[in-house]
Amino acid sequence: MTTYNLSAFAGAGAQFFDDNGVPLVGGKLYSYASGTTTLLTTYTTSAGTVANTNPIILNAGGRTPNEIWQATGVNLKFVLYTSTNELIGTYDGIPSINDPFGINSQLGSVAGTNSITAAANPPLTAYATGSIYSFIAANTNTGAATLSIDGLTATSITKNGSVALSAGDIQIGKMTLVEYDGTTFQLINNIVYGGSITNGNIVSLTTPLAASNGGTGLATLTANNVLLGNGAATVQLVAPGTSGNVLASDGTTWASTTPVIIPPTAIGQVPFSINGTSYTATQKIVQATAQSPTSGANIDFTTIPSWVKRVTVMLKGLSTGGSSSLLVQLGSGSVTTSGYSSLFSYGSTGTAVIITGFIITPMNAAYGVDSVITIVNITGNAWVYASTANVIVNSNIMVLATGDVTLSGTLDRLRVTTINGASPDLFDAGTVNIMYE
Repeated sequence: MTTYNLSAFAGAGAQFFDDNGVPLVGGKLYSYASGTTTLLTTYTTSAGTVANTNPIILNAGGRTPNEIWQATGVNLKFVLYTSTNELIGTYDGIPSINDPFGINSQLGSVAGTNSITAAANPPLTAYATGSIYSFIAANTNTGAATLSIDGLTATSITKNGSVALSAGDIQIGKMTLVEYDGTTFQLINNIVYGGSITNGNIVSLTTPLAASNGGTGLATLTANNVLLGNGAATVQLVAPGTSGNVLASDGTTWASTTPVIIPPTAIGQVPFSINGTSYTATQKIVQATAQSPTSGANIDFTTIPSWVKRVTVMLKGLSTGGSSSLLVQLGSGSVTTSGYSSLFSYGSTGTAVIITGFIITPMNAAYGVDSVITIVNITGNAWVYASTANVIVNSNIMVLATGDVTLSGTLDRLRVTTINGASPDLFDAGTVNIMYE
């Protein structure tokens, strides 16, 4: 059933004047379908049963003799003349007052995928610039799309101005809102221009996000992948003890076919890059497995990671069956046995320099030694150390030591030994361990 609302242009008692401000006696007011030259009837009451003349002839006060009511959902064009047919003005796209269909109408009978058809209630006779329509999509579009309302001309639906729709811009079952701009229906509730959303997940990018913008240059995301920067380094983004995908963040390579597992105890540093700047994610201190030797001349810790910058060596009650002094030696590929500058001091004995390793104590190792030795990378492959040792003898004696060494390559191993390095100076008691970070 057609309903009628008061015209927003000249609804009730409107008065018109000529250019000199004189009431437009006998003036002529024509009404047309918006955007056309087709005369369209208006009515004297909201019942829509008595039509106004077309044109309406203004009375002696320049007023409309009756009210002007127009069908809801129909915008009009009004053209005003003097009594001698001189044009005063043209006024197009005029809705009625409080017309829910002229401003925002939810369409029904929606069908089609890319050639969408729908019906308004009441039916439209023409599209009006600025009119907004909504509809629940019957299908997800697969490319450029058009909309035809009530059999009117199929008109392009665009986004971001005049850009044609891409696949997925309209989603099945989702409310879609368009506004007629005089040429096209512009999509005004498109969630991601150039992309689509399903159940809250981005499923595609019609224009892949470039690496320079923080993307990968790819159109499709896979499970567990995270975009991060545009550098060449890789980044591990899974929790310790779980598996996931490693990304190459140079925008071109995905290493998604080989999940990587980081054991919770094997924590190190993971390099990554954001916008070309390299970073290192430092993780917790790693403690090696303690060794309690009862024989042998050497206590070795190998496979120290390349990222390590500090090593702490801990001795508790360590002793040998001989009298040779205790040393710590570092290595890159093999243990370095020369080139150290190692100085110790205790009591009133003065100092001495050792070149075969970092001295811990020069005293008879058979007594047992407690010690904490800190070894720190100062630059490149250069390392410095400081040691505080307690020699467990009749009365405990404290030994202080310090020094440096430059390795031939990256540190990867550490050895606790003696200057003699052979029988009878074999370890027979105590505990040794290291921590690195």
